[in-house]
Amino acid sequence: MKRLSPGQRWVIGLGAFALVCLVVGIIAIAVGVANGHAMCGSSEDEFWEACPGDTSGIVWGSVLGVVGLLHLGLTGVAGALVWTSTPTIRPKPIRRPAPWPGTTHRVFSYGTLRQPLVQESLFGGHVPTTPDTLPGWRLDWVAITDPEVVRTSGSDLHPILRRGAPDDVVEGVALTLGYEWQLRAVDDYEVADYQRIRVELTSGLSAWVYVAADEV
Repeated sequence: MKRLSPGQRWVIGLGAFALVCLVVGIIAIAVGVANGHAMCGSSEDEFWEACPGDTSGIVWGSVLGVVGLLHLGLTGVAGALVWTSTPTIRPKPIRRPAPWPGTTHRVFSYGTLRQPLVQESLFGGHVPTTPDTLPGWRLDWVAITDPEVVRTSGSDLHPILRRGAPDDVVEGVALTLGYEWQLRAVDDYEVADYQRIRVELTSGLSAWVYVAADEV
């Protein structure tokens, strides 16, 4: 989302001030005119005549109106110049260090790490994923009590891995993480019920996976 530059915010403030002056001036003129046309008399003798009233509002209203109009005109000219010379400020891009050779990590995900919103929250965007499977393990479920993790994933019930029979297979994807901080982000995301271990996937690739801590 773009933000207004300080110059643009200043122009908007000046324009608002000019409009206030103009509106107050018009109100003052209306009050002065109303006072100048006041009539005095008695309903009994039905004799009415103009009575002197305070018409200073017309003068002050005219001054404020002229000031407001001039100010509004100058603000419009200055705004056109400022708006074209100082464009809106874009959010600063996240500077991430270039990955060092050999630091690519693979993480096997069988649950919420596959969700696009979770990846955007942890990594700032989507990461490369490759379908794969993990033999010898089975899926179970664990209740999550960390409110930040629940908010990120949208659920308080997450899948968790437990050791299974040799013919058990868990389907998932292998996430390719090119930065060490991305792996640390996943470590922080996974609660204490999980433990990261190294496994070999069906494809033959070596990858990290988060399993039930009491299975390690």
